[in-house]
Amino acid sequence: MSYFAPLRSVAGFWLFLVVSWLGPAAGWAQARLAAGPFAVAHEVVVLRNEGEILPLQRLDTLRLATLKAQATAAPKGGLDFSWHLPHDVADYAPTSFFTGPQKADLAALRHHNLLLLALPEGGPHDRTALRQTLALGKRTIVLVFDSAALPTLPELRQATAVLLVRARRPAAVNHAVQVIFGGMGAAGQLSPALAQAGFEAGQSTRGGLRLAYASVKEAGLRADLPEQIDSLMKQALEAGAFPGAQVLVARRGVVALHRSYGVQEVGTTRPVLNNTLYDFASLTKVTAALPVLMLLQDRQLFGPDYTLGALFDFLQGTDKQNLRLRDVLTHQARLKAFIPFWQGYVEKNGGLQPQFFRPDSSAAFPLPVTQDLWGSRALPGRIYRGVATSPLNARPGYVYSDFSFMLYPYYVQKATGQPFDAFLAREIYRPLGATTLGFNPLRRFPLGRIAPTEYDSLFRHALVHGTVHDENAAMLGGVSGHAGLFGTANDLAKLVQLYLWQGRYGGQQLIKPETVAAFTSCPFCPANRRGLGFDKPDPQNPALNAARGASPRSYGHTGFTGTYFWVEPEKDLFVILLTNRVNPTRRNGKLGELSVRSALLQLAIESVVPGQ
Repeated sequence: MSYFAPLRSVAGFWLFLVVSWLGPAAGWAQARLAAGPFAVAHEVVVLRNEGEILPLQRLDTLRLATLKAQATAAPKGGLDFSWHLPHDVADYAPTSFFTGPQKADLAALRHHNLLLLALPEGGPHDRTALRQTLALGKRTIVLVFDSAALPTLPELRQATAVLLVRARRPAAVNHAVQVIFGGMGAAGQLSPALAQAGFEAGQSTRGGLRLAYASVKEAGLRADLPEQIDSLMKQALEAGAFPGAQVLVARRGVVALHRSYGVQEVGTTRPVLNNTLYDFASLTKVTAALPVLMLLQDRQLFGPDYTLGALFDFLQGTDKQNLRLRDVLTHQARLKAFIPFWQGYVEKNGGLQPQFFRPDSSAAFPLPVTQDLWGSRALPGRIYRGVATSPLNARPGYVYSDFSFMLYPYYVQKATGQPFDAFLAREIYRPLGATTLGFNPLRRFPLGRIAPTEYDSLFRHALVHGTVHDENAAMLGGVSGHAGLFGTANDLAKLVQLYLWQGRYGGQQLIKPETVAAFTSCPFCPANRRGLGFDKPDPQNPALNAARGASPRSYGHTGFTGTYFWVEPEKDLFVILLTNRVNPTRRNGKLGELSVRSALLQLAIESVVPGQ
């Protein structure tokens, strides 16, 4: 089927239900979507920008603290919108939030190298907070919400940057944050009276360095797109395609829609939030392995014409030694699709061989398989040997394979001297501000933020929650190039936008444009639709894996757990869908039967306003 017909009669009720599930956070997100920060571009005035710190350039070295002055009375108008600040900042980078600063906070604040202070009132408490914050001697960005208070705050000239937010609206607060991080540019001007009082009239700053957050209108998409996506997701939920999901649509560098639906687990009431982490499954191939391989190619440590034997010493002398990476990455090198290695470690009574698995971690058993199961340090080597000795497919041609992606972390360690996950985080995720992307998420996030996957009755005998669903990746300690990555749709969007912007994001050229172009091309079309790791539309039936309106230049990937992203360069557009459709069992093919992923992409493509 192509895509679900929108149920406009129930869309209003469904939207209400979604917002009710998500609570205040969803109401704020909805307000931001409706208002759109582009509409308030002139309501933020940059009064000071020492050293052109704005927009912020390096997020990988940023240790940000957000502070808000304590209120002494109800703010003007009865509402204080500065409390939205941490939510908006979190779209771009992690932040610690403080009210004050108070004496108890001083020790913690010493560990931060940038402070963002909101002064919502313009009263005595604001002046005290400003003096205390500046006394810390840190780089400080100050948001002022009352222009009349400017003459009473001479200390503002000691701040690194000062922004006046002239409107007490959530959209104005959001726009100020986007100015700070370069999602939007500033163009506001100070009134002549205040300018004559010794303040600069207003400085312009650059936008378009990072994703912006605005309305579907500002992204050049039809106004009914959110309603249509709500209808699509409602029908999928009612059909039992998945317990919950995140959807994100971005165009022209603008996140126009980011919504969450349903619950984290079948039979529970815990809602999916926009900050819920999902198991990416095979999206790991194109969101972890491929960006590292691109970086290594830029550094002349990798190339499509390398052979597997050149990368992996344990493949030398085998029938895989001379396989070219160009054929391997396009899945036509005759490698087996996969081998369920875990089955060789299960005893006849269903238990696991104790020489390879223990309930507690130790130096000999350091690999997290589940929360209560640890694998032997010998397992990765045994899996690598299993790949080396596996037979090649008898016939040439396209066969989707996990094997090479399971091995890439070994080569990255050898080529860079760093573990795969550490190198990836330092070189890609942290510069992007995509800090939820990573392996073994329980090391950094509470279990309640992570959507569970399947109840595994054969290998792990437990609900897989907070550890990787894929069994082979679990035996590798949760870190692999074929599966194991977790994250949110918002942080995944930063990486996808990096691809769409040809390797550039946040003012940094992280990957060369020609490298991104080569990996997203189709070297063997039409015989083989695959790019170098990326999937491409099926020439005979684009809706099979993309959408019927997808162009030949488009690319993306799917994940077994029900994840998906697809980039449509012709429309400057991409979509993201994160689900845990394998909860509680992988024997649920309704996501594919209902063509939910291709339907989402098709809706986004059709919503592009002609001429925009």
